[in-house]
Amino acid sequence: MTTWALIALLCGLGLLLALLTGTVSAALPHATAPRWPDRLRRGAAAFGITLTLYIALVGMVVGLVVLLGMRST
Repeated sequence: MTTWALIALLCGLGLLLALLTGTVSAALPHATAPRWPDRLRRGAAAFGITLTLYIALVGMVVGLVVLLGMRST
């Protein structure tokens, strides 16, 4: 049960972080994106990039923990 709670916490944290990044990126004005569709496209790209990097980072950390745990047994 604790494992599933930790997995749910990590997933929720990653989605929250990516959503926050995408929202801030879409809300900030920029000279290359003067219209709302351009800003939303930039926000969606920031959301996708952040979520992808978060998944990769968590995957590497979990893999490293599993690998180190297997070495000690």
